[in-house]
Amino acid sequence: MPELDIYQRTDHRWAWRLRAGNGEIIATDGGQGYENEADCRRTATAVVTGLYAPKGLA
Repeated sequence: MPELDIYQRTDHRWAWRLRAGNGEIIATDGGQGYENEADCRRTATAVVTGLYAPKGLA
């Protein structure tokens, strides 16, 4: 089962990554980082749940 990791980087920005059941990273924030945890969590959840998927793919 995939697991969403929300974490604070060494530069104090927040980031996310999605890990597959085998531990492999299958999606990230692309190195962008977020100034606060809430924005990071909101965007990660939207991406993972398909909110930004093209029509017909979600």
